[in-house]
This record gives sequence, structure tokens and C-alpha cells, in this order.
Amino acid sequence: MKVSSASILICTYNRADLLRETLAALQRMTLPDDCACEIILVDNNSTDSTPGVVADAARSGPLPIMYLKETRQGKSFALNTGLAQCTSDIVALTDDDVLPEAAWLARIVAVFRERPVTFVFGKVLPRWSCMPPPELLTPPAQAIWGPLAIVDYGDTPMDYLPESTGQRLPIGANLAVARSAMLTIGGWRNDLGKVNNTLIAGEDHEIFMSFRRANLYAGYYDPTITVRHYVPASRLSRRYFRRWFFWLGKTQALMFQDLFLEVDMTRVPRVFGVPRFMYRQAARQVVTWLRRLGSKDALATLIEELRAVQYLGLLTEAWRRRLRGAPDATR
Repeated sequence: MKVSSASILICTYNRADLLRETLAALQRMTLPDDCACEIILVDNNSTDSTPGVVADAARSGPLPIMYLKETRQGKSFALNTGLAQCTSDIVALTDDDVLPEAAWLARIVAVFRERPVTFVFGKVLPRWSCMPPPELLTPPAQAIWGPLAIVDYGDTPMDYLPESTGQRLPIGANLAVARSAMLTIGGWRNDLGKVNNTLIAGEDHEIFMSFRRANLYAGYYDPTITVRHYVPASRLSRRYFRRWFFWLGKTQALMFQDLFLEVDMTRVPRVFGVPRFMYRQAARQVVTWLRRLGSKDALATLIEELRAVQYLGLLTEAWRRRLRGAPDATR
């Protein structure tokens, strides 16, 4: 792919201090050759010192910053606002609490130039505000790393091909996409992505399902494309983990078709808004968790509990939508 321009897209909400660090790191990066680069920053109703932080950063480095505001609360609204103003060949996504490696953008551009891909991503490693329990850093714990926003799929590069299924997907803290591909699928779904300050997520996962439907699914995992993501102490509590997985279930209730690509969900029998087979899955998961209670393997018990909580969130949201008469959400 010919790449002559790249935009770094960041959405922010009341994280001025962390944003200051992120913008400073971006301004210190080694920029790719023969590539016009910029930062597009979308302020999603911040009430702190974000405008001043952005102004300072714009004066302190080589990257110009386009500062936009989006008043509709939700990350997908902000992402789509940034995409609408972007004219670059690729859009490199990161967050307002992330520190990229010095060669982050240069390596992203290099991969797009080397390979026929529509998305490129790498590792999201933690910056701990305090050290987590040791068991949370073990390989089995990767099953519940979602609340920590960590991505580490090893040190071997991987192709993401249409025929490849079951691969773990990127997250928006370290993801670059071809702008043309994003325009083809219509951007991000506005009902996903921390809408109205909830933990509704799924905006990252959903675009890859849309890429598949549009025959645009072609990606590459490069472990040298690395960022470090701030993990506050509040995310290390069991309470937060339970809350996060409950909202993951609520998110999945908005994405039934994306969860089961091989199934025509319009033809699946439903009971009070929920595909009938999911009641069996939920019951099986609760039984698995209850059998684990009292086990000496506390991590395994927690994993099964969180999976049960996830089903609870899914059922709760599906029932709520049924009571409201809401149709299935689609792009």
C-alpha cells in the first residue's frame, strides 16, 4: 500500500494529566520518512484543563494537532468525528493514557507499505499504578485481562487472514487502520464504545466483523509495535472486574450477529429476546462456577465466576431491550 500520510487519532475525556504525557511522547517519536503526519484529538466533553494541555503540546513538537470537540457522549461518536476530518491514508489509534515506543508510528507506516493489509497492531503493555497480585500476571490470567486493556500475543508476528478464525483481536489503544477501509464500512457503531459514560464497549471488536462482511479483513500483528497503557489501582479490584464483565455481557447483547458469524440469528428461536441456546450456555456456565467454589485454585474459580457474571449481563440487557421493544442493533 502506498502511504504518504498518517493521522494519529485520540479521543479524550477528563484525563488532562495523562493526556499531557501521551502527547509529549508522541511529539518525541521518530517520524516515518516521506510521510505527512498529524495528531487528531477529539475532546468528548472534557471539563478539565484539556484545551490548555493540547495547546501546549501543539507548540512543543513537530506534529501538528487538530483539536476537535464532540458533544455526544461516547467514544464511537468521538472516533467518527475524527474520522470525518481525517484525510490521511492510515489512521493510527491510541488512547489518552498511553505512551508509545519511539518508533511506533514509523513501524506502523512501514508495515502498511510492506504488506497488503487493512489493519496493523501490536502489544499493549501495562504501566501499573501499583503492582497487581502475582497470579494476575500468569498465563491463565490472560483469559480475564480485558479490564486491564493488555494485549500481548507473543513475540512472533502473525497474519490475520479471512480464513483465520479464533485469533485474538486488537484493541483501540494500539491499532492502525486504512482510512479507505473504515469509510467503506461506515466508521464505528455509535451505540458501542462507552456510551453516556457506561462500560458498554465492543466498538473495536465490531469493526473487524464489518471488515469480514465487506471482504476487507486483512491484518498483521507486529510485536515490535508497542505502547504502554496506564492501569490505575481501581482496575485491580474484584469489584471492578465483576462490573467490567457484567457490562461486557451487556455489550454482547447488542452484538448477537457478530458473536456467531456462521449463524443467521434472525432464524434462531428466542425466548424473551434471548437466543434459546444461550440459556443452556448460561446455565452450564453457572454450574461450572458453582462446582469450582471451595477449590484451592482461586484464579480458576474467579475466571469461571466472571464468565457467569458476563452471561448475567447479557441476559439482563437482552431482557431490558425486549421489555422496551427495541430492535436488534445493527450498523
